[in-house]
Amino acid sequence: MLMTPARSRILIVDDDAVTRAMLRGILGEAGHHVGEARTSDEARAAIRNGAWDLVLLDRRLPDGDGLLLIRRVQESCRCPIIVLSVMRDEQDRMLGIGLGAVDYISKPFNANEIRLRIRNLLASGRRSLDVAMDGPITRGPFRLHPATRTLSLGNRTLRLSPSETRLLAIFLTHAGEVLERERLTPRICGRDWSYEDRAIDVLVARLRKRIEDDPKNPRWIVTVHGDGYCFCDAEEETGGQTASTRPS
Repeated sequence: MLMTPARSRILIVDDDAVTRAMLRGILGEAGHHVGEARTSDEARAAIRNGAWDLVLLDRRLPDGDGLLLIRRVQESCRCPIIVLSVMRDEQDRMLGIGLGAVDYISKPFNANEIRLRIRNLLASGRRSLDVAMDGPITRGPFRLHPATRTLSLGNRTLRLSPSETRLLAIFLTHAGEVLERERLTPRICGRDWSYEDRAIDVLVARLRKRIEDDPKNPRWIVTVHGDGYCFCDAEEETGGQTASTRPS
């Protein structure tokens, strides 16, 4: 079965237009979504407003040391960081790694090398969709009981199928994150995803009918065209707490 490579969201932080164009070409060929920032301020805004799977971070930015952004990335999106730098000193490399970068690549870099390193990093480091199913999962107005496959939503109590329960548990735990079909299919269906596979689409449609007031104009499970689905953050809707698991 042919697998379609997962598309990731990658942020390039570099003030050099040539470097950005080169990286944009490499990442675009692989089908990834690319964001760009030229300064620390632009990078902070991009990190604050977007969910990224990888950040390529230049060490020398016009308004500050790029390494100072590592902690901000870790706090906001917790994605891996590759530092790009013209500085080749081993001590400088160790500083970047010590602050939390997963790799440190010297400029100028080889296009094929960085392509392979990015591909391998994304393949090995994609965020797990495992969810604790041994207690209630609560987010906003949703309270899911995986053990009994029941959902409390407002004044309603719904009984869900096993696959609906697994999918909703993932959505509640990863609210606000774009979840691609190729990530969801193995977790929900126990098989690899192929381009023709519509199992997740069918399951999402079923789940929308259960939880949405208007399934054709969903409030909670939103389609991200070309990517997959995103569960709108119920915390923002209700002023509640983030998703949590609690003892039964």
